Amino acid sequence: MAAQDDDWLEDDTDDAGTVAQLEPWNVLVVDDEPDIHHVTRLALTNISFLGRPLNILSCYSGREAIAILKERHDIALMLLDVVMETEDAGLKVARIIREELHNHCIRIILRTGQPGVAPERHVIESYDINDYKAKTELTRDKLYTAVLGTLRSYNDIMTIEHQRRILEANRRGLIKVVEASTTIFRQQSIQQFAQGVLEQLQALLFFEQEALFVVVNGGMTALTHDDKVKVMYATGGYQNYCGKELDDAALLRFKPSIDEAIAGKRTVYAPDHFVGFFQAPHGPVNLLIIDGPVALSHPDADLIELFCKNVAIAYENLMLTKEIEDTQRSIIYQLSEVVESRSTDTGKHIHRMAEFAYVLARELGLDEQEAQIIKAASPLHDIGKVGIPDRVLNKPGRLDEEERKIMDTHAELGYRMLKDAKPRILRMAATIAHEHHEKWDGSGYPRGLKGEDIHIAGRIIALADVFDALTHARCYKPAWPPADVIKTIDEGSGTHFDPRVVEAFLRSLPAFEAIVEQYQDSDPV
Repeated sequence: MAAQDDDWLEDDTDDAGTVAQLEPWNVLVVDDEPDIHHVTRLALTNISFLGRPLNILSCYSGREAIAILKERHDIALMLLDVVMETEDAGLKVARIIREELHNHCIRIILRTGQPGVAPERHVIESYDINDYKAKTELTRDKLYTAVLGTLRSYNDIMTIEHQRRILEANRRGLIKVVEASTTIFRQQSIQQFAQGVLEQLQALLFFEQEALFVVVNGGMTALTHDDKVKVMYATGGYQNYCGKELDDAALLRFKPSIDEAIAGKRTVYAPDHFVGFFQAPHGPVNLLIIDGPVALSHPDADLIELFCKNVAIAYENLMLTKEIEDTQRSIIYQLSEVVESRSTDTGKHIHRMAEFAYVLARELGLDEQEAQIIKAASPLHDIGKVGIPDRVLNKPGRLDEEERKIMDTHAELGYRMLKDAKPRILRMAATIAHEHHEKWDGSGYPRGLKGEDIHIAGRIIALADVFDALTHARCYKPAWPPADVIKTIDEGSGTHFDPRVVEAFLRSLPAFEAIVEQYQDSDPV
């Protein structure tokens, strides 16, 4: 009988089969008796669970165990002695593991040679442990059963934890995609959109790789020599391609993946680069090219697919918005030219006004979107002149008092024509038409507004209109010398004009001169 009880001490290494070289289960034995370590190793030799072997680690005190557990987070099971440097050293270790190290995954089997020191019921109720055994009852079979049962529990816990982390990563990834897509939806130009896409894609997964956003004109199944690949935005070494076509040398490396992406209408993952595919229903093929190693998990790949779908939607919306805005601008210029055609003051006045307005708006710190809206709306500043009789509108020389009153009504007339419009550009045009003859000191018309009660767009157009009127000939006056125009505007700071707008104008003189040069009147008066 004794011989049978001692069988579990025998080393049966020779009987073990070959175990696959997988990551082992780390088992920490904590006991101040060296013989216990030796016996435990013999009992657990050549045992595997789920094809993974056991790796036995040894500690000889509670302090040593805590030091190891602070450094290592890959220990699945701890066989922990109760009585070591103190009678309750093992119990203290168990409490520290759970409450201070916050390690709730490691499985703990308490073993004691002195059951009376730490009664089982008290220990089980008071400590977060998984089993409590007297050393005398742990035969080889029972130790085997206890260890494998506990490892199964650990494996289940880690599986759940892994799934939780995947779900959390997916949740964070989806939040990133939503945030990224929201940013992209706010972009107002194709180049800004392309820049936003690349920045958000790199922020999601590709932090350091160089990237390109390209538009393919043609290439329904694969790239040909006739197809044009235009770079809308690029980073790193590709930045010099921005706004240009990608040459054959740069295309050579990516062409097989690009052809595959276009033919299959899908994203392509190559070992050293990535080609993201998206296409609006009625638009050209768009590609996101990441130059660099790409190693994505399945959840990350799913996020990229979702991101590209959102990019396609955003691009389609941007194209539709652009088409609507282009149509609005075309109508605005046509309406403005109708007004100009009634006047002998024809030429490129409305084009210059739009460019002046944009330059001043940006110089004053307005964002790109607001500056573009002011630029688009500015040609309608004199739309109310359609209601002014020809005898007043085109009278050579100065207007008399009665004629001046009639002419001044054009600001109110323009506002009434546009005030009920829904598009933002036309609402801005209504404000500009109404307020571009107001003056900073309150002496303007039609309402005598003063200071910042005048909309910033009205203050901008007020200066731009005066500058253009003075620098170009009209039916009632010749063009002024540039120096006299600048002096007059500078002297009007704080009375006629907002001082900040005057300062922005003086800083922007080179830009104003370039605009005048670009948009010269073809038939000067």
